Amino acid sequence: MRHLKSGRKLGMPKSHRDSMLANLATSILDKERIITTLAKAKEARSVVERLITFGKKGGLNSIRHAGKTITDKTILHKLFTDIAPSFKDREGGYTRIIKLGERKGDNALLVIIELTDRGGEEIARLRKKQRKSALPGAPARVPSKMEKTPAGKAEKPVKTKAADKPKEEKPKAEKPKAEKPKTAKVKAAASEEGASGNAEGSPEKKVSAAPQAAPQAETHEEKTKTKKAPKAEAEKPKKAPKEKKK
Repeated sequence: MRHLKSGRKLGMPKSHRDSMLANLATSILDKERIITTLAKAKEARSVVERLITFGKKGGLNSIRHAGKTITDKTILHKLFTDIAPSFKDREGGYTRIIKLGERKGDNALLVIIELTDRGGEEIARLRKKQRKSALPGAPARVPSKMEKTPAGKAEKPVKTKAADKPKEEKPKAEKPKAEKPKTAKVKAAASEEGASGNAEGSPEKKVSAAPQAAPQAETHEEKTKTKKAPKAEAEKPKKAPKEKKK
């Protein structure tokens, strides 16, 4: 028998179930209207209403108790400053469950769970408009009266710079190009060409240039002879064989 065993297991272990319910409660307090299954909505309702009761009490102890379930600091701040004060005159019944129908596939019953007296329908319409405007090819969204700037603070028109006038280009005076100095290679080539031209034009220089090579050869041969001669002189005389003693 299942006596004194309240709650639904939802086909999952306790650790998984607790984390899922905490996430559902955080989403309800953040979006204020979500779609889920009927079993999950009934389990999340008790968690959300207990959190709102902590928000109405206030104090450091209540903040720490609520912080165990809601880990997001921004949503925790919203609970104690915005949501809980709005239910100051209500003694329970902070959420509402609206049945939608069965889901295709597993036939699970879908429901909407939302906070009461918080304009859940208007929030849903605004979200639907934002989704349509975000689609590609959608017309530009016109700002509402609340988004428009007040009459006292009119936006200043942005000053556009005048088009820059095209500057007249002045004709540049052509400067005479200075001749570059000849490099060392060009000078050496020119000197070689000049020397070859002079040698071809004057046959006397050719004749005079030929006999000059002979004395150089002679001197070279003489040098070789003089170098070899001392080697021959430097050869030590062979020792005479010793006479045998009788």
